This record gives sequence, structure tokens and C-alpha cells, in this order.
Amino acid sequence: MASTANGIDSLIVISKQTAEGSKAAAGGGQIYPRVTATFDTEADKYASAEIDASQQQGDTRLGNFRTSGAIKAEAACGTYAPLMAALLRRDFTAGGVAAAQTTIAAAATGLIRSAGSWLADGFRAGSVVRISGMTAPAAANNAKNFFVTSVTATNLNGQFMDGSAMIVKAAGDSVGVAAAGKRSFTPLSGHTTDWFTAEVQDPNIGVHRSFVDQLVSKMDIAVQPNGITSLDFTLMGKAEGPTTAVPHFAAPLAAPGTGKFSGATAMLSVNGIPSQICTGMSVSLDGQVKVDPVIGSKYATAASRGKVMGSGQFTVLLQDATYLDYFKAETEIPLAYAMASGTAPTADVLALAMGRIKITSAKIDDGEKNKIVTCAFDVLRYKGADAQHEATTLTIQDSAL
Repeated sequence: MASTANGIDSLIVISKQTAEGSKAAAGGGQIYPRVTATFDTEADKYASAEIDASQQQGDTRLGNFRTSGAIKAEAACGTYAPLMAALLRRDFTAGGVAAAQTTIAAAATGLIRSAGSWLADGFRAGSVVRISGMTAPAAANNAKNFFVTSVTATNLNGQFMDGSAMIVKAAGDSVGVAAAGKRSFTPLSGHTTDWFTAEVQDPNIGVHRSFVDQLVSKMDIAVQPNGITSLDFTLMGKAEGPTTAVPHFAAPLAAPGTGKFSGATAMLSVNGIPSQICTGMSVSLDGQVKVDPVIGSKYATAASRGKVMGSGQFTVLLQDATYLDYFKAETEIPLAYAMASGTAPTADVLALAMGRIKITSAKIDDGEKNKIVTCAFDVLRYKGADAQHEATTLTIQDSAL
């Protein structure tokens, strides 16, 4: 019997193109880990409606061909940043940085400075920062992931992600603070457009399929307290190239070897207050990509994007009427979530910050158990004047970049 393709032998290789219509260079490409991944060519089907005396269907035709891809993966730092940046329409760049200075004190709730401004230095709520330069007895404050829940010009409030407490110390040490890694968000202008080439490699049967001019259409991330955080992407594109016996990406880069995430090493902040009652959360970001058919071409030649739309859901233990009141009053609140790949003080971190969400439903379950409130929400562009939130829908921070 001839060899057959097995998913365990397959590779998904993706590389950013230099421009629309230009297949990514053969010397590039990175392997993308996945739980499952499918890339296919699709076409609409049209059946003849003509009346036939034989009382049978006379013909079927296919419309324009287009491609779609679905990657179901497990969230990890570094690996999926190119796809995230493409969906957000902005490259990842460095976050807040405060150069070493002697005016920063450590308080129980965070850091306080008597000169300069955290906001002016680029620090934002929902980010993760790391401290350096503190001496005894507060040296243990250094080199730890600190989840920022709120920011003012003088105060950087939050808590360490490893569960340790901030050691109080007066100003005087030469202390520096920097956001871990880089971040991206949908900007108000100057939006980027990233096209990708994706190749599905099945080396054991010598079948390699390339999909050119792919746009990232959607991202879904789901968190639970007792499982691995999932991260799914949807891509849409215009054409599949000829199947080849030799891969286009002959020597792709290996995926970064960063750890996975679970809810056990994560933190949630709702309206600037850390929450210890969340039982699950999911966020979806939709770039509304459309591939339009045209007359005279077998393959679609026009792709477009709509506005970036955000939505999600979180579940919390029912303790009071807070979330019900947010829903009934249409109160807009910030929501932030940071997850670490382990318990080490500087474990890799992926953080999501939303400056403005609106809860669109709040439903309470029942049973012989703790009652749960399920809150659906829309993520909206932040339009307020509070500089601790970016004027955007969603900010993603990746410490591995």
C-alpha cells in the first residue's frame, strides 16, 4: 500500500510577504505549532434551475475560487506575534520605560514616584513590567513580573504575578522600570496591511500546498482555570498555488520554545481591581476580511478588511450585584488579563488590555454548586481622557519579543 499523509508528520509554515501578489521568499518561513490546522480552496456551487423534461438536474457550475485557513493552537509567547500584529494592523513596539532614578519608592500597592510621570513614560494599565535597582531590604522586588492594574502620573499600582508582596522601601535607590517585551494595538491611523504565504507540507507523500495572499481575519483566545489556554486564528486569501513535490520553504525556522499558559498562573483586573472570582474568559477579535468574486477570473482577485471588532465573555462566582449592575446601567469598564507560562518570577507573559468594554448580558446559572454569572461583552475603542488606557480596542503584550 502506498504511503498516506499523517497529521503528525505535517508542517504548517507561514511567512510574511513583501507585498500583495508576491509569494514569500523561499528562504524564510517559520513552523507554526498547532493542535489542528486546515487550509483549503473553496468555491460557491450553483445548480441549474432550468426545467428539464427528464425531471433530472442538468448542470452544476462553480463560482470564484478562494482560500481559507483555520489554525487551532495553544497560546505561547513569541510564536504567533506576526499573526497578532497583522490582525491589529500595527507592528509590535516597546512599551513603557523609566530610566534609573532615585525618586521611586515601593509601597504596598505598587510604585510611587516624586518626579516625572508614569503616563508620560508610556506605562499603561493592563501591562506587565519588571523592576530593577532596588537594594536591601527590597531587593526581592527586582526581576519579577508585576501586573499593572492602574496608572496615574505618580502611581503604578498592581501586584506581582508570582503571588509575593511588594516590599516597602523609601525612595533613594537608583530604580528602573520597564515593560516586558513589546506590545501592539490597533492604531488610530497608519494601519499596516500584512499579507502571508502559508504552506502545508506533507513530506512523507511529497505533497506540498502553498496559499498566497493570506490575510489574518480573526483571533479567538479562551482561558479556563484547569486547562491550557487556546489560541485560534482564521485566515482568508485569494489563491492556492500548484501542488509541488518539493516544499517552497525548504528550511523554515523552528517555532520558539516558549511555555504554555493556564489559568492557574494568570491575573484578571476588572475596572482596575484585581479579581479572584473569575472562572473563565474568552476574547475574540474580528478583522472582517472579505474576499470578493469578480467576473472574468476563476480566482478571487479582491480582498478587503472592515473595522476591527472585539467581543468576549467571562464567568465569575456570584458574590454580589456588581456585574449585574454594570450590565443594567450599561457601565463601561476596563478589563485586563495577564497570563504567565509558569511560576518563575520572570516567566514569559502574554497580556491583554481593554480600556473599554460594555457588558451586553449577565446571566446566572443554578444547581447544587457555586452560582456563576456569565457576562458577554463587546470590546470598544477607548475614547476617554484617561491616559492609562490606549485609544484602541485591544492591546496585546508579548514578553518574548
